[in-house]
Amino acid sequence: MDPTVSVSKGVFLFPNGFKKGKPKKHSKKNLFESMFTKEPWYVTYNQNWQLIKSQIKALQEQTYSILLNDIVNHVGKFYEENDLSSLEGIIPSATLLTGVNQPDHINQFKALVNRIKENVTSYVALINSQDATTIKHLVENAVWQLINRTQDDVIDDSFDMNTTIKTKVKKSHCTMKTLKKWYEEQEATQSPRKFVKPLQPLVIIMPDFESFNSNILQDFIMILSSYISSLPLLLIFGVATSVSALHKSLPYNVSAKLLIKVFHSPPSHIYMNEVLENIFLTHTSSFHLSGKAFELLTDVFLFYDFSVTGIIQSIKYCMMEHFYGNNIKSLCCQKDDLDEAIVNLSKDDLENIRRLMSFRPFLEAKDCRTKIKLFEDDNYFKEVLFKEINKLHDYTVVFYLCVRLFAAFTKDLPKNILGKTVREIYTKCATESISSTPAFKECMQLIKFQSQMKLIETIKNALKEVNASLQAISPLKPLRLSPMKNKVTEIPKETDLGKDFIENTRVHLLMFLRQIEKARNEATTQISMEKEEVSENIVSSRAKLKEKLLKATKVEKVESEYEMVRSRFVSYLEEVFYKGLQPPHTRPFYEIMFFTDVQNIKKQIVGSPRGALHTALSNPVYYLQCNCCHLPSTDSVSDTLPDVSLAYKLHRECGKHINLYDWLQAFAAVLRPDHDDDDRSEDPVIQARFTRAVSELQFLGFIKSSKRKTDHVMRLTW
Repeated sequence: MDPTVSVSKGVFLFPNGFKKGKPKKHSKKNLFESMFTKEPWYVTYNQNWQLIKSQIKALQEQTYSILLNDIVNHVGKFYEENDLSSLEGIIPSATLLTGVNQPDHINQFKALVNRIKENVTSYVALINSQDATTIKHLVENAVWQLINRTQDDVIDDSFDMNTTIKTKVKKSHCTMKTLKKWYEEQEATQSPRKFVKPLQPLVIIMPDFESFNSNILQDFIMILSSYISSLPLLLIFGVATSVSALHKSLPYNVSAKLLIKVFHSPPSHIYMNEVLENIFLTHTSSFHLSGKAFELLTDVFLFYDFSVTGIIQSIKYCMMEHFYGNNIKSLCCQKDDLDEAIVNLSKDDLENIRRLMSFRPFLEAKDCRTKIKLFEDDNYFKEVLFKEINKLHDYTVVFYLCVRLFAAFTKDLPKNILGKTVREIYTKCATESISSTPAFKECMQLIKFQSQMKLIETIKNALKEVNASLQAISPLKPLRLSPMKNKVTEIPKETDLGKDFIENTRVHLLMFLRQIEKARNEATTQISMEKEEVSENIVSSRAKLKEKLLKATKVEKVESEYEMVRSRFVSYLEEVFYKGLQPPHTRPFYEIMFFTDVQNIKKQIVGSPRGALHTALSNPVYYLQCNCCHLPSTDSVSDTLPDVSLAYKLHRECGKHINLYDWLQAFAAVLRPDHDDDDRSEDPVIQARFTRAVSELQFLGFIKSSKRKTDHVMRLTW
């Protein structure tokens, strides 16, 4: 029969050697980027965020590299040093104490999986609690990921959509027997007979141990222990609280099957301090947070989620709010790009800069001719703006350095008046003039009582901060020309702040350090006594004893050399901190580089779900923006309201116990005001709508069923 002839009708395709080409990759840009890519404010925002993002990535690798390397070494060396036959049903396992900051665990375990695949084995399974509702699902997911591990490696940027992935084993067929047979085949094909290759372990990771069902975990561990003699299995548990949680969830006969080694992840608050101090409390980025905004974000971290990822995303949201749609924020850039950014400003942008609140005190300090030129001559205003923004950059360098120096000198003082960490001191210094507060004076007074060894150690730590700041600053370049088109003038070099200030501070600290190290700490006393009284060793009467004691209290103590140097050093510190710790709002045009809109950002970051639910149910037009739900007052009702909103308004008029029949009658009376009571309450459509509205209110937590009366529900809110 002809190959194109068939009993049934059909279509026959002859490809004639035609091969379908690979689909072209299209650069996917979201709507936000496609709309604002060329806007000056978006370009500046993107530059700042990319700089911060790269610093965060480098810090994460540095922070978790030691921990991940220890776990990877444990996984890789265990089966090199131990044989399967010697385990006797005991499963090697590692417990990673991650802390309660759950949103940060995802990136941590992803990095761990990548490290294990790169350095130890490609047989890795990551099982979450939602994928292990039963023991069957847990085994199927673990075995399926171990066998079909190559699927995750294939799906990357070089993946061709025309290629099909052949699933090696169906998920319903994934059992431990299948895994054993498959692993033996893999090892037999990969290892030649003459060369015995070390076994590649089968690693199963459970990042959220506390969320697993304990009974399912017990059965799973017992099943794995029966296969440990033939399969090199290894378990990794992610525990958020403590190791005791693992022993409480597993009985002794199950925990005895685990050979546990514990690894500790750095606490979330320590990691947060590293992120804030090394990235956001530095001058490397031009974007900065005001004291109140910084305090808000840290309070959200400490009182809510302990998530470093959350605080980073909150800062990113603050950056978006700071830059969005405002071209004057394009001046929040590096010094090298400042002149170009000022040239590109329009007249409207210059007028918006003149409207800044910090421009008014700057203007009032000028004479009349300068004031007129600042308003009428745009070129002169650009010149002044360029000079002041450069000063603002120098100010941020000195301000952050002085904050670190102040933290170095006060962190070990008793009472911890201003806090121990840099972030706590930054919050206070950025909010008010710290040098004029009683707490600052008390700190300076306490420094005057420090011992010689302690003060030497503190000055050495302060010098480390100064040297690190000097290394971070690029070499001093000659100031470029101001961005004027017609007239060219040079801007005088700023001498009170910037690199000169830091170098001067370093010289003085070194000088005081040498003086304190060489100073003597021996004090002498001058006692004016008569020779007869000095020679007397025995006091003959109580009156003479009293007189002698009174004279002893009037002894004048002469300061030692160390105390004199220490007093001069404390006076010098007061002068340095007075100059360097002036709050940002005292500088002109600080709004360009410092985010200050705390009230607006607080509504977005600190959610109020109860208030949002109440607003949505009592006044639906607030969110729906429709004319049908518009009410003359929030207490009135209408048949056009959503059913759950209508039921919510009616239930607020009731007491603690609500009669369902009366509630239904009131509900039906609003929807069908023209019908009789019996007809509208017996309408099945109204009953169905009412039942659904009551169920939704119960799901939201406003009511619950009552055990006292079957036809009543109990109100939970007031």
